[in-house]
Amino acid sequence: MKYLVIGGTGRTGRRAVELLRGLGHEVVVGTRRPRDDRSISVDLAGSVDAGIVTGIDGVIVSVEPPVDDAGADAVMNAGVGRIAELAAAQRIPVVLLSQIYITRADEHPELAGIIRARGAGEQVLRDSGAPYAIVRPGWLTNSAAGGVRLEQGDRGDGSVSRETVARATVAALLNSEAHGKTFELYDGPAEVDWPTAFTDLKID
Repeated sequence: MKYLVIGGTGRTGRRAVELLRGLGHEVVVGTRRPRDDRSISVDLAGSVDAGIVTGIDGVIVSVEPPVDDAGADAVMNAGVGRIAELAAAQRIPVVLLSQIYITRADEHPELAGIIRARGAGEQVLRDSGAPYAIVRPGWLTNSAAGGVRLEQGDRGDGSVSRETVARATVAALLNSEAHGKTFELYDGPAEVDWPTAFTDLKID
């Protein structure tokens, strides 16, 4: 299969790229600064070439938003919306990496604009008609992957390894049991069987 990872040079995105390639899939990295013939130019803050999803079997969006509110909205809301529209037209699944506190932005006023932009991007993806999964990781760490805890409802708090997030994101892309679902992700006490865990989640 051939997948597009937007933000595939980032700290979490590159881990997802490595996992997909390790499984034998072809991966195209979408980045603002392409480095080789396996990467293409994608800037979610600007126009997006409709051809980027041609021949693609699925998309992961794993990008860090700008720190200013307007920039965050341009990338995480409008930019995600453009990708969602293109994917919906061809029924291509999209996995969006978001964050916790989407429904509780006022609890982090210093990040409220970014959080609201992420939330708007989540909703535009849900409304697009594209098959989707939305992963909301806790506070990211560079620790080794370990146990996992999945929740829904955006009521919790905690941290999670970037490696665990990458594994969850890839699993959500490859398992249709995750599609149509939004979930929070934290470090937890036990390993997880992803298809079973996704099946147990509620549909949005």
